[in-house]
Amino acid sequence: MRCYLRPIAARLAGSAIALTLALPAVGSAGPAPTATDTVALDALVQREHAAGRFDGVLLVGRGDEVVHRRAIGWADRERQQPHHVDEAWRWASVSKQVTALLTMQLVERGRLSLDDRLAKLLPPFTAAHAAHISIRDLLRHTSGLPNPDYTASAAGSDPTMPAFYTRSFSDDQGPIDAALVTCAGPALAAPGERFAYNNCDTLVLQAVLEHATGKPYAQLLADEVAAPLGLAQLQFASPASRAVATPVGTMADGSVEPAFNLATFGAGGAIVGTADALWRFDRALMQGRLLGAEATRTMWQGDPKLGYVALGAWSFPARLAGCSAPVALVERRGEIGGVQVRNLMAPALHTALVVFSNTGATEFGEIWQGRGLSFELASAAFCGAAPPK
Repeated sequence: MRCYLRPIAARLAGSAIALTLALPAVGSAGPAPTATDTVALDALVQREHAAGRFDGVLLVGRGDEVVHRRAIGWADRERQQPHHVDEAWRWASVSKQVTALLTMQLVERGRLSLDDRLAKLLPPFTAAHAAHISIRDLLRHTSGLPNPDYTASAAGSDPTMPAFYTRSFSDDQGPIDAALVTCAGPALAAPGERFAYNNCDTLVLQAVLEHATGKPYAQLLADEVAAPLGLAQLQFASPASRAVATPVGTMADGSVEPAFNLATFGAGGAIVGTADALWRFDRALMQGRLLGAEATRTMWQGDPKLGYVALGAWSFPARLAGCSAPVALVERRGEIGGVQVRNLMAPALHTALVVFSNTGATEFGEIWQGRGLSFELASAAFCGAAPPK
């Protein structure tokens, strides 16, 4: 499933934006945030909804407060159930951002190193290059591991949904056991050779975390994120869980999204929670309450040579309308079926923008292009800019 940010280094290289991203000290006061233009945000959401391009929830948090929430359209079109701001969504690949945090916590505690190799950390994993694939490679998608998206569709299922994501599991074989078989298949590239987005990286990383801690991923999520932040509603879809994401996705052509088993996405896409929970996660990261300053800077250091990919997210300078200087952004996208997610942080402004849509018709565009919905929403949220007339 598509849950990635396209490389942007080539586009930024020719712009006036500096290629070195200067991240603020985590938890520092930083510059005074520009007021969010909530009227502009409402106008943008209403415009896209009226055009049939957006149904969902938008939230902006700044400092310790939510400064804007908006829900619009249908959570379930067939049953005509409207969206509401506190509904639970599938976080899709924003789950990878959480997994990166869990990994960096172990790095900070000295239990893992970003340069540790899979052959050392996960001996049962039999991939050809396991002796050379590092934790850093998994987090930056430079491992060369197979991509589950390339598996054929299951017999009788929707041809757009790879069979990997429609699997069910017996009591003695869980999602990760099954995933490691696929992920140990023929390599697509040598480790470190190139960026190639795929879910195997995070599924293998999940196995590493579980092996290193002796805890299932769901327990790590509960102990290290949900409990410290008071997020009782944060869930992880697994064969044994009852995690339910309520909005029903619709594809760009208006058809109902194909069937899939959310548990098969594991640490790469199976977290379920509200928009408010995601903002509280972002706030904790920006305030340094889940990870120290040095480890956070490492996690958020985007590499221009790899399209500004960082560890579990992308981190890049963006020139937004309404701000006189480029804004350092940390962006994580997600998409499963008809649900799309955008999670944007501007750490220096202590502000986060969270957007969930349950229609594939939503066209977010690219911020680096200086136009499109993501650019307009970010400009209103971080720089107080009104949308162009």
